[in-house]
Parts: sequence; structure tokens; C-alpha cells
Amino acid sequence: MEISSLKLKNYRNFADYEINFNSVGALISGKNGVGKTNLLEAIAYFAFGKSFNTNQDEELINFSKAFFHISAKFNLKNRVYQFDVGCDKNRKNIKIDGKNISKISELYQFLKIIYFSPNDIRIIDGSPSLRRIFINQATAQYSFNYLDSLRRYKHILKQRNSILKTNFDTSEKKIWDQQFFKSAIEIIKIRIDYLQKFSPILAEKYFQISGEREKLKTKYLFSFPQKLESIEENFSEQMKKNEHQEKIQQRSLIGPHLDDIDFEIDDKSARKYASQGQKRSLAIAVRFVQADLILKKGNEPPILMFDDVLADLDRDRVGEIIQMLEKNHQIFIATPNATIYQNYELPIVKLEGFSE
Repeated sequence: MEISSLKLKNYRNFADYEINFNSVGALISGKNGVGKTNLLEAIAYFAFGKSFNTNQDEELINFSKAFFHISAKFNLKNRVYQFDVGCDKNRKNIKIDGKNISKISELYQFLKIIYFSPNDIRIIDGSPSLRRIFINQATAQYSFNYLDSLRRYKHILKQRNSILKTNFDTSEKKIWDQQFFKSAIEIIKIRIDYLQKFSPILAEKYFQISGEREKLKTKYLFSFPQKLESIEENFSEQMKKNEHQEKIQQRSLIGPHLDDIDFEIDDKSARKYASQGQKRSLAIAVRFVQADLILKKGNEPPILMFDDVLADLDRDRVGEIIQMLEKNHQIFIATPNATIYQNYELPIVKLEGFSE
């Protein structure tokens, strides 16, 4: 998988910009503020239908303009696809080969892009909601059908919470309870299955980055106690115990919408005890594992995008991470300090003359 060309119109600080890319990728260099991150953000937009940096599309429109339009050609499974995104302050339109897509989630079937961001450290030390966003996105990139399961669960959760806010009919609530139970267990099991593939590879990657000094474990943290034999038994038991309290609080008190993940370095929670360097190294390793699993499942290497993520790491860790970069991926690296990557052969794209 690779991107061969990109056109930007009124996108961020790019009023009118066009570029062709080498199949190996590019080292995007330039001073801070010239638009390196914006260029990566635009490429990633085609995979997710949104920006990594804002949920408001209108913030992506060049100052004083009424719209933005971005287009790109991607080579995927020996075929060239044309992607177009047009957006004004009222609506967004995404096309693949000239045809409108009905749901943004359709993009997950086509493009696989792994975006390494400085903000990824929040996967390790941020709120549980950020780790849920990560596990949902990673699982969806690995298995497109997960999106339908997740969408169904969110709908059922919303309906069940609405009922809990009323003087509900017991028989009606029982119907939603049954659907909630089934959908919640489905989501949890898909996540656990993904983590069972993910965790051992992550342990290997992090062990390598740490110079073979630190051991890592990944745990799925349930929102309910695990005392009985099966997940189903524990979930059902806790639902019964929560009935009174849920009526008082008017919301569902257990479920995958409240679950979490914990990363442990040498048996200590990375969120609580790891150094900044350890957290950054772990966040980078997490993204590498995402890429590995996508490649192993589909035999199509995802595009890797690094947004100046190595700047704060020591030389040894940087060296180990650079060694992990495999040549079969198209790789984009944005950095103001190109010398860090001088031993990694990438064509240089130097951005000049742009201002945000």
C-alpha cells in the first residue's frame, strides 16, 4: 500500500499544493510552523475521514477561505484508487474513484495508515477513554466487522441509558438488558482476542527498544469483578447487583464503554510509574504492533507516518526504533532535525515558504 500523489487546496496553511511521492516514502523536513504535521495529517485523513488533531473539519480550512479540497492516489493491491475529500463549513463529501461513500467507516476497508504522534503518550498515561479509543481504532483497522459490532453496542447502550432515565416498564427493560448483555460480551471478546495477538508482540518490541532491559505485560481491565468461571457469568452477576444503583444513577455502570487497558513495565503500572522516555518508547512500540498485525493479516504493509516522535528519546532508544523500520512499508517522517535519520535512506521533501 502506498500513496503516489497528493493535492491540497485551502487545507490548513496550504493554499494550493501538489506533490508526488516515492514508493519508499519521504523525510519531510523544515522549520517549525511550515506545515510538516499538516502534510501528514492530510494523508492520514483519507484513512479515517477525519483529522487526528481536531474533530472540527472547519478548523482545517485555510484562513479566510470557504472550503478545502484534498485528493490523492493510492496504490492498493495492484490497483490505483483516487480519493477525494471536499469540505465546507456545512458538509463533507468523500469519494473513492468518483463515487460517494455512504459511511466514513468504509474507509477502513481500503486504507491502513499508522500515525505515530507525540500525543500517543496519552495512550499510556492519559484517561481510560483514550485507551478505549485506541483499542477500538486498532481493532477496527485489523477487523473491519468490529465497527458494526461497536456501532450496534453504542446504539443499545444509548437506548438502555435512556430507559434508565425514565419510570421504565420492567419487561421493556429486560429486552434491552438481554441485547446489552449479548452485545457487550461480543465487544469484550473481540477486544480480548485482538489483545491476545497484540500483547506478546508488544512485549518483544518493547524489550528490544529498552535494550533488552525491561519486560512488559498488557492487561485488559474489566469494569466488573472477575470471580466466576466465565466472562458471561461475571457480567450477568454484576448486572443483577447493579440494578438498584443503575436506576439511581440512570446509566449503565458496567460494559466495554468503561473497560480499560493497563501496561506494566517490570510489574509496575506504566501509567503511574514509568518515566517519560519509557512511556514514549512504549507508545511507539504500540503503533509498530498495530502495523505488524495488519501486515500479517492482509499481506499489505500499512503506510507508517512519524510526526517527530523521536526527538525526546535517548540515542540508544532512537537507534533501536530506527532499526525496526522495515523497508516494505512506505514511510513518512516529519522532523525539523533530519540528521536523526541520516542513516535511513528516504527522499527529502523540504517545506519552505509556508506559514500557519
